Amino acid sequence: MIDRRSLIASAASLLASPALAQAFPSKGLQLIVPFAPGGAADIIGRVVSDRLAALYGQSVVVENRAGAGSNTGLAALAKSEPTGHVFGLASIALAVNPSLYKTMPFDPRKDLAPLTLALATPNVVIVPAGSAIRTIGDLVAAAKAKPGGLSYASAGSGSSLHLAAELFCQQAGVRMTHVPYRGSSPALQDLVGGRIDVMFDNASTAMPQVSGGTARAIAVTTAKRMAQLPDVPTVAEQGLPGYELANWWAFLAPAGTPAPIVARLSSDIRAVLQQDGARQGFQAISGDVIGSAPDVLAAHLAAEIARWKEIVAKAGIEPT
Repeated sequence: MIDRRSLIASAASLLASPALAQAFPSKGLQLIVPFAPGGAADIIGRVVSDRLAALYGQSVVVENRAGAGSNTGLAALAKSEPTGHVFGLASIALAVNPSLYKTMPFDPRKDLAPLTLALATPNVVIVPAGSAIRTIGDLVAAAKAKPGGLSYASAGSGSSLHLAAELFCQQAGVRMTHVPYRGSSPALQDLVGGRIDVMFDNASTAMPQVSGGTARAIAVTTAKRMAQLPDVPTVAEQGLPGYELANWWAFLAPAGTPAPIVARLSSDIRAVLQQDGARQGFQAISGDVIGSAPDVLAAHLAAEIARWKEIVAKAGIEPT
C-alpha cells in the first residue's frame, strides 16, 4: 500500500530543494583546516575561503585545528551541525589514518559528506647536493648494494613523506632505514647537511632547497612531471612503472548536510578553484586543480583507504 504521507513529504522535499540551495548561505561560514597555519593546507584553505567570501557576500573564517594527523579537526567537522555553514579541508591523511590509528574518532566514509576532490600536489625525491645519486636507478642500485644502509627522512611515522618512500621501497624491492622527524624542516636540515641520504619531500618545502642549490631533485612522485622542474623525470619514467603518489586535498561537509546544499557548495568551490587568481595561488605548492563532483571524491576515498591499508600492513608500520 502506498503511504500518501511519505509521497507528500517527498514531493515537498523536492519542491523545497531549489529554494533551500538558493537561500544558502544564510550566515557566515567556517572552514576547518585540520593542520597548523603556514603549510600547504593553510594556503589552499585561504585561497578558497577568500573567493567563496567574495562570491557569497558572507564571511568565510578559516579555523586551524591541528592534531592527531588531522583527526582532531575532522572529528570536529563530523560533529558540526549539518547545514553547510561548517565545512572542512582534508588531505591524503584522511585515507591513511584508519590504518594507522587503533581507534578513529569518526568514520571517514560515514560521518563526512564529500564535496569535491580539489587538487593534487607532488612529492619530490631529493638528495644532498653533493650526493653521488643522480637518478632513481642510482638510488635503487645503492640501496640494493647496501640493504638498510641508506637512510631516508620523513616528517613523522605514517606521514605522506614516509609512505611515499615505503611505496618506493616495496615497488623497487629495496630496503632503506627510515628516520622520522617532528616535521619536514628538521628533516631537511639533516638532508642538506649530508646526514640523511634521501627524502621524498613535499614540493612546497623541497623547491626552495632545490632552487637554492642545497639539494638535488632526482624525481617527482606524480604521474606527470612538474612544470617547475620540467627536466626532472617521474619515478615511473625511471624504471618503476606504476609508481605514483600525489598528496590530494578534498573538501567535505558533515554527514547529513542536505543534498541541495551539498550540491551548491560543491559547485561553488569547484568554480572558485578554476579562477585564475586561485590557480596562481596554488602555484606556490605546485598544486594541480581537479575539482571533481562529490561522487568522484567518494569513490576516490574508498579506493585510497583500501590502497593504503595494504601498503601500511606490508610495510609493518605500527598504528599510533
